[in-house]
Amino acid sequence: MQDAFVNVWNGAASYNASLSAPMTWLITIVRNRTLDYIRRVDHDSVEFDDDLAAVLESESAGPQDLVLRSESAAALTICMGRLEAGQRQAIAFSYFQGLSHSELARNLQVPIGTVKTWIRRGLERLKRCLEANE
Repeated sequence: MQDAFVNVWNGAASYNASLSAPMTWLITIVRNRTLDYIRRVDHDSVEFDDDLAAVLESESAGPQDLVLRSESAAALTICMGRLEAGQRQAIAFSYFQGLSHSELARNLQVPIGTVKTWIRRGLERLKRCLEANE
């Protein structure tokens, strides 16, 4: 781990913000160093203590999964902010509160056709925006 962070320190000038987020760059360097170490080590001689074995067997999200989730959440927040107010509100109520089209129409006090159009067009715009951010 220390070797990876020394590598990050020494290579900080080579970081390019247009290529990746800082955390992604850092995790990639640490991951690559770890893979290099694993390739060099004799796997039969490595023994794990009980705590480490429990962490390795855990189904919970690892650091890389958490970074990907946070980047996806940030992109979604940006894209949701670009939607029209009606589209954003209809999609949010539908997703977070599980409201049907008719329930949305009643709560937002608009015709059901308007709600359906907002959701369809809003989801199309979200898809295009998120694909553009990949």
